[in-house]
Amino acid sequence: MASDQTFAPQGAAPFNPQQMMQMMQMMQMMQSMQPVDPSAQPFVAPQSQDPGLDQALEAEFVRPSKLGTLIREQEGLPFQSVLDRLCLKPDGTPLGGLPKGCTIAFAGPPGKGKTRSSLEGLLRVAAAGTPCLFVVAEEGFLDEGDSGRDPLVSRMAKIGCEVLAMGEEELKEKVLSNVWVMQAQYHKGQSWDDFIHRYRYVVERHKIKLVVVDSLNMLDPAKTRTADHLSALKTYNHEHGVTCITIGQIRDTGMPVGGEALVHTADAVFLLEEMSMGSKEMGAIWGAAYRDVITVLRAVKSVTTRIFPHPVRVDQSGDGGTLAVHPQHPEMYALPSA
Repeated sequence: MASDQTFAPQGAAPFNPQQMMQMMQMMQMMQSMQPVDPSAQPFVAPQSQDPGLDQALEAEFVRPSKLGTLIREQEGLPFQSVLDRLCLKPDGTPLGGLPKGCTIAFAGPPGKGKTRSSLEGLLRVAAAGTPCLFVVAEEGFLDEGDSGRDPLVSRMAKIGCEVLAMGEEELKEKVLSNVWVMQAQYHKGQSWDDFIHRYRYVVERHKIKLVVVDSLNMLDPAKTRTADHLSALKTYNHEHGVTCITIGQIRDTGMPVGGEALVHTADAVFLLEEMSMGSKEMGAIWGAAYRDVITVLRAVKSVTTRIFPHPVRVDQSGDGGTLAVHPQHPEMYALPSA
């Protein structure tokens, strides 16, 4: 049956198009009276017209056109290790050090030389007169109970005496006088806020320029805010020109604890990984036998430089020594020379 009226529920009067339009308008009016989406609220309120506030807001913005020289080249802080060769200059030659002023995530399996290599580099930098900070979060630095354990302070001194060819007293006078050690153990009730308070003090009071944190993961026992902590630390380091290495662990998946968020947050990421030789041909390239497992060091990213694009086969020199390029590292993936 033709009609200009639409069907309505049984027993109710039919709606005509004019009535339907009126109902739609009423519904729109009711929706407009609902609370504003919280995410949109900051943009709903009228902007202040206070001239004083406008001037304060204007000062918050950086105008690149009004700055001095803008273009600079990334400098390196010589660490005197294989890490110096992972970041490259624009011409493809090694940077010759860690990227200065950057916060670097250095992660890998246990017992692969991360702490040893980082300590050795820190001591070499301190020997050149640069104030350095070593943050200990994984173990006790001292053996205050005289238990017979070889504590970390002893192992650090041994490394310094070995690589710098000094006696203990000379090491204290010429090198360790430029080193500060912060103990930041969670089991002692020290929180992230405690760490930040002491970190700011020592960096600003003693003009620290190199920091090694061993490890960032232990400053976040729940392992849920590692990337957030790194972001805050990185921003502060940028403001004060601090070069920082944060040592970390990796999961069974091969990703560092903190996941992709940590990789995105750090200025540079170096990963130690285990590589299995899946074929005889692969073993021949890497100087290993079929099914052997070798250790490689890989630069994942660097926001301020180019990176060496291939894994580097590494080994620990001496008895648990620092990381060095393995003699069997493939010639086809040779690291560039300075």
